[in-house]
Amino acid sequence: AQEPPPVGETLKESFPGTGMEPAEIITDDKVNQLSHHEPKDVEAVEPDEAVEPDEPDDVTFNDTLKVIFVGMAFAGKTSMIKRLIEGRDAVIPKQDERTVGVDIYEWDPKKSIERDNFDIDTRIKVEDIHAKDKSLAPDVDVKFSAWDFAGQHVYHATHQLFFSHRALYVLVWDMGSTNRDTQKQRKSICDMKGPFKLTYDSSDDEDDDFDWHQEEEARRAESALERDIDEKVQFWVDCIQSSAPGAAILPVATFDDYFETKDGNDEARRRCNMLKQRLLHHEQRRVVGLKERLDELCKQKRANSVTATRLRKLLCSYHRPKLIFGAEGEDPVVRVSCTKYRGFDKLTEKIVSIATGRNLSGFKYPIFRGHVGCRIPRMRLQVRTVVREMRDRFKVVEWGYFLSKLNEIGEEYIEEDVSDALHFLTNVGELSYFGAVMTNQGDEHEEMDNSNDDDEQEYLDEVDDHAINQFDAIQAIDAENPSGLSQFVFLNPRWLVAAVACILRHDLSREIRETRRQLVDSRNRPSGHQIIARGASFYDANFNCPIITAEDAEMLWQAKKFTKKAAERALEYSNNNNVTPFGFLQKLLVKFGVFVPIDLRIEKALLAGEEYARTAVVDQPQDGIGSSQTSESSVETPNFFFLPSLLGPGEPSDAWTYKNHDSWKTTICHSILFPDGVPPGMMERITSAVLSDVYTAAKVSEEAGEISLENIPTLSKQDLRAPLHTSQFNTAPPGTFEGKLRAKEIFCWRNAFYIKIGMEVSNEQGQLKESIVELFATLADRDSQYCVATDSMGVGMRRFIISGKGQVGDGGVKIWRGGYTLVIRAIGRVMKEYGGLEYEKQGICPECLASRPVSEAAVWDIAYVKTAACGGTDTLYCSHGHRVDTRLLTGPVETLAKPRVDVALRLSYEGETIVPVNEILRGVVVVGLWDAKTGKIIRVGSGFIVDKKRGLIVTASHTLMNIWGEKTAPFGENYYGLTHGKVVIGVIPRQKKESGGCDGTEAKFRYFADIIAKDKSIEEQGVCHIDACVLRITTRMENDVGGVGEGCGDQPERLLLNDPDALRREKLLSLKVTEKCELDEQVRLLGYNQGGEGLLGPGERLNRFVDFARGYVCKKFVTEEGYQHEQRHTFKPREEIVVICPSIGGHSGGPCVNQKGEVVGILSRADPAERQRCYLVPTSAWRHLVKKARSMS
Repeated sequence: AQEPPPVGETLKESFPGTGMEPAEIITDDKVNQLSHHEPKDVEAVEPDEAVEPDEPDDVTFNDTLKVIFVGMAFAGKTSMIKRLIEGRDAVIPKQDERTVGVDIYEWDPKKSIERDNFDIDTRIKVEDIHAKDKSLAPDVDVKFSAWDFAGQHVYHATHQLFFSHRALYVLVWDMGSTNRDTQKQRKSICDMKGPFKLTYDSSDDEDDDFDWHQEEEARRAESALERDIDEKVQFWVDCIQSSAPGAAILPVATFDDYFETKDGNDEARRRCNMLKQRLLHHEQRRVVGLKERLDELCKQKRANSVTATRLRKLLCSYHRPKLIFGAEGEDPVVRVSCTKYRGFDKLTEKIVSIATGRNLSGFKYPIFRGHVGCRIPRMRLQVRTVVREMRDRFKVVEWGYFLSKLNEIGEEYIEEDVSDALHFLTNVGELSYFGAVMTNQGDEHEEMDNSNDDDEQEYLDEVDDHAINQFDAIQAIDAENPSGLSQFVFLNPRWLVAAVACILRHDLSREIRETRRQLVDSRNRPSGHQIIARGASFYDANFNCPIITAEDAEMLWQAKKFTKKAAERALEYSNNNNVTPFGFLQKLLVKFGVFVPIDLRIEKALLAGEEYARTAVVDQPQDGIGSSQTSESSVETPNFFFLPSLLGPGEPSDAWTYKNHDSWKTTICHSILFPDGVPPGMMERITSAVLSDVYTAAKVSEEAGEISLENIPTLSKQDLRAPLHTSQFNTAPPGTFEGKLRAKEIFCWRNAFYIKIGMEVSNEQGQLKESIVELFATLADRDSQYCVATDSMGVGMRRFIISGKGQVGDGGVKIWRGGYTLVIRAIGRVMKEYGGLEYEKQGICPECLASRPVSEAAVWDIAYVKTAACGGTDTLYCSHGHRVDTRLLTGPVETLAKPRVDVALRLSYEGETIVPVNEILRGVVVVGLWDAKTGKIIRVGSGFIVDKKRGLIVTASHTLMNIWGEKTAPFGENYYGLTHGKVVIGVIPRQKKESGGCDGTEAKFRYFADIIAKDKSIEEQGVCHIDACVLRITTRMENDVGGVGEGCGDQPERLLLNDPDALRREKLLSLKVTEKCELDEQVRLLGYNQGGEGLLGPGERLNRFVDFARGYVCKKFVTEEGYQHEQRHTFKPREEIVVICPSIGGHSGGPCVNQKGEVVGILSRADPAERQRCYLVPTSAWRHLVKKARSMS
């Protein structure tokens, strides 16, 4: 007896002389093969090649179509399938008997039709171009492999494991029967009774138009029904389109009896009409949007760009979803009632006619032409025969052993042909095979990346490409096997479904505990298996614990007899013992984002509402669970997998703010705007990709010391290929980060995640410091508190927002290299997987985020930013007038030079009076902290005289007291807590200049001073907000002291305190101050450089020669009013001025003056990442201290 055939080839005659086949031209099969690199379903036949025809009895045709039933939970999918297969005798599942993962059924519609007396023709029209007499083609009845996909959110991530391009998708909708908002609930005012009713007793006086309340209620229910369609139907259309572009989708409505009334089913028909209109409208809008973007590119003469090519591909009819509705005069959607067994004759006829090609569904050719009813090549039949013979003994089989059994037939098969046959059998639901498909997708992306259009190279792959390329190698699950995930073949797809269902379950944490307890009690615990102890445990989580170890995943599989036995048998008959079936299964789930490997040596993690901390692996005591003693084991911490699909529906409340309370910080932000909906599961896939890359980055950097291309031996050619504009988007050595990366905190929700990353960096003294970068991403609609630029969003639009917070210096390079590039690259990789998705990539203005409501933030199109960066534009202006460093939006770009001194020198203000520097130098003083006990000056800074009559000097507080929170000295105490500490002041003596000398710039130590005014919050709150203090000259030394100030304590002193006449005779020079300061204003920074010059290093010799540097104001920073800093013993400025000006140690406290010689602020510090970026304490911040000091003098 001949085996029933599966799926096969398109039967068509070739065009003479063209070498092309009709289906390749009309149905875009060729486009599909080139785009998706899928195995051909048609046996190639050259026009002039002589083919020996087979006898009709030897020809096998494909009679099987894979039908996938999708829809939300409790939509009635399982009940529908049982009714289709078993008819009236089917047992309808109860509400608590929900589908777990995927259920697979074999459906022979001919048997159902004969049983229920349906008048439906199940024969497939077949033609055989090899047969001499085409009338002898046998009658073949169609059969179906029905796949029932669970609708719960937890299983959405696994569906892509089983989706196929050549399948019919039955999309089940309950017509909103379970959504009470779609029904009119409020009582009409015309129904009100009593003396104050609004209707008349006489029917002649009734006004039908009076019930405006009823109309309002109808509009509300209509809007709710539209949302129900978007969330429960369009959701799945997008899901199918993202995984299988161009798939055939048949919407079916259930619960038809729910809307039945004595007047008929008008309400059900109305809802189905709305479903059809909304789905078609959504598709039309998407196509129109794609065409508009393509037209715009053509107008810009970019018709051959990568983006334009991608748009043309998306607009191809083969890649658009094939939504199947009723013909004119028919109901738009087939409606069924599972409880009353109604409508299944129409549904059966619809599915059968689509599969057999009798129902064209409005298309020119049968949807499954070239698939159902096509001849199966002999080689594929032989592979299928071996599969069916082995299936009785093996549920999963190792590739090498399977190939050896196949070769026992007597022929040597090429592995590529066998892989092609296995993919064919996967498409008809015979088995599940994942070889070669992964590398094919990569080939497509590589082909796109090799485009010659530099301007349209994908932005998300372009930024700092060398610094992140190595992490793509981690995504290749088996670099040694070029065919991808081909080590094992799942002969029984149900086994794969059941294995996945062992992990993705609603009671995972309870199941892990129970399984472990049973293993311990029964003494069947696997050797070497570790138990995670409470205290650092993840298994006391109450519900949906989204963390599992590799060992516990294998433990769950080993605990089930059906998975354990199949794996043991596959391993026993394996020709390659390098990978076990369970190890391969873990790799497969990691590749599809179901498992995400993470490193839980982080300080804190919040996943699905459960808080975790660092892990400790301990051995369970042998005397049972009741023992309270545990001991740490030397075994390494087991691998942890994060399960994104088990995340709860909770969203962050106060997890993030785009504002900054530190002038040295900034928030950079990018977004992807989805004008027409977001595909389901995208956020989970992004979270998976990001966490996987963060884990890999931390692991590789820890093992290698730094991340380098040479440290990763498994890079592909694509990884090593230098990207376009590499030199323009990378300032670090190729493939290298500055230091080790370490994940410190991870918070995850269903629609957002927060990650804190620490990166080791070295300061100028060679000391290792940790640069902290905070990353936040969310998928938000316009009503979300985290959504940016909502003013430019329409109804129904959504944004994916990624933002990073860290040091602003050097164009935010530490943010980009501290994890932001990592996340950007992971997002770009996920976005490539969505073929038919409309989106816009944008950059958000950092200054808008800092100073305006985030809803009003200005945006730039990324293409514009890229063009500006490549053209060397170092500054962009947003629509609100903010000036932004282009590098904050592009990442490190070599063509964008760092702000240099000559930038300021090029600025000129002709006609404006400029006070020469030499006229104000005498007002600048050197400030030293004198330790009388050691007789030395131990700290040096600069300052200026603000009041010559009272001898008042302004300088930086950190020169004379600990405001940084250092552990070496008490916080905020004057003179760093020194009992014999004093302040010594050096001034430039008044004398005439001599030719060739340096007189007039060298200071001499002459005075002692006291601190009389400083920030009161130091003592009141334990926090310093103002890095400035006021000194008062108290005495003068008898003789000036030079050198390094060794003789300051040996001089007799003359009292100047409270003696105005004596101070007047000193003829000090005071500088004017002003609170006016404008952006881009030229400034000069004056002080005493202690950075060392020539052969002298920093701090080797005390410098008493004043110098200055030119620069300009680039930013004003003010903290939000009412902000209270909780951390004590630290410096948190409330307002600062940022200038671009070179500064060196010793300038701290020195005045920064404008062109008129007026002091606009004093220097507080320089940015460690960009020494030319300086932070000033503005005059407005310390002027009240001067007023207080004057009142005390």
